Order: sequence, then structure tokens, then C-alpha cells
Amino acid sequence: MSYFKNKVVWITGASSGIGRALAIEFSNRGARCILSARSIEGLEETNRLTANSSENIILPLDVTDEQKVEYAVNKIIESGGIDILVNNAGVSQRSKVEETEMNVYRSLMEVNFFGVVNLTKSVLPHLIDKGEGSIVTISSIAGKVGPPYRAGYSASKHALHGFFDSMRAETSHKGIHTLVVCPGYINTPIAYNALAGNGKKYNKKDAENANGLEADDLAKRILSSIQKKKTEVYFGKFEVNAVRLKRFLPGVLTKMLNKKFLEDPEK
Repeated sequence: MSYFKNKVVWITGASSGIGRALAIEFSNRGARCILSARSIEGLEETNRLTANSSENIILPLDVTDEQKVEYAVNKIIESGGIDILVNNAGVSQRSKVEETEMNVYRSLMEVNFFGVVNLTKSVLPHLIDKGEGSIVTISSIAGKVGPPYRAGYSASKHALHGFFDSMRAETSHKGIHTLVVCPGYINTPIAYNALAGNGKKYNKKDAENANGLEADDLAKRILSSIQKKKTEVYFGKFEVNAVRLKRFLPGVLTKMLNKKFLEDPEK
């Protein structure tokens, strides 16, 4: 029997990309999914692709709206609660520091950090009362290493690590499993929806993402990590080595990142 059979999994950012791939994989393994994102059309398409679409719940949600988050959490708890929360909603960035407006940094933090923290805090008491549950947060390799053009995005992901490391220390003895996932380049539309320096959509596809790990492959690895109760994992291709370089050869990594910037200074 699948470890995930009959489990209830709430996935944010489920309208495309990694969230969609996770919904399909959880569904294939017998879980019932609660699918959240701002795009109802995207959620409906995701649901159509799952193996048990009639059992899933489509729950449109903007994670930055605290009142709607509170309402959604109460509704889910009243309907029976959840076993696994996947914090996947997020937005990326493509712009130089000197060309990025402050409102862009604030928007990145609202979605990628404060939205995640608020939803987690809202769900946590329910899981503690149950005495078990998993909280899975999709961070990024950029949450460990700051690449060019992603200063605000990287900062928001770095912040997640500090928060969830502390939360894990406080709640693991209460039956709460906390996993932080750090993907590298994944073949998803993330760059299209990334914020440019003026706050508008970047609306381009990165070659790195196009050549990255496929989202369905990543989803399988994430589910395996949940089942094995891992705490922090890194998935991707060559870019995963940046985490090791940051720790053991930081000077070498700095030169590599600077070279990457100089090769494409007009991005």
C-alpha cells in the first residue's frame, strides 16, 4: 500500500509547474489533494490531469490575503483536516539590484516568506493537535546561494530556511515533520511570471530552466523525501554543486557567479 494512500494533501501554487506535478504524483499514489492558487482556470486544468479529480478540492487562494487564508484553513479543518501541507506558492525575480524598485522586494517577501509563514502558523495548531503531520516548503538552491538577478528572491528563500529550522527544533517532538526542498533549475514557467525590476512580469523563458530537471521527476523525489522524513534536500543538475562550493570553496563560487553575470550583463 502506498504511504500516501488516503492522506489529505494541501498544495499551494498548484495551478502550474512544480505544484501541478506534485498534485499529479500525490494523486497517482492515492492521496486526496486540496489545490490552491490564484488562477481558478489553472487549478481546474491541474485537477483534470490528476487520477482522482472527483475526490480533490479546488480552493482558490491568494496566500498574501490573511483573512482568506484564515477562512480557508477553518474550512479545511471543518471538512476533516489535512495530513500534509505543501508550501509551494511563490514568485521569482529577474533584475539587477540597482534597477529593482523597493516595492518588488516587498512583493517577493510578502508571497515567498510572509505568505508561507502565515499559512504554516495557521495550519500548525491543527497538526499539533493531531500529533502528526508534514509541512513541506519549496525553497530553492537560491535559498542557499545568491545568484545574479535574483537578490530579492534569494533573500526571501534564505529567510525560509531560518524560520523552518527554528520551527523544526520546536515541533519535531510533537510529531511534526518539517521538510525544506531546494530545487535548482526546473523546467517550469517560473521565469514568465517572475518580477522584473519595475514590478512587471519578466515574461521570458530562461535557458537554464528550459534545460533543467523535469517537474514530474522533481515531484517523485519530493514524495520520496517526505516518506523518508528528510529535513532538507537539494535537487537539480550541476547547479546543486553550488551549495557545496558555498560551504567549502566560497571564493571559487564567487568567481563563477561573477563570470555568469559578466557573460550576460544585460539580462
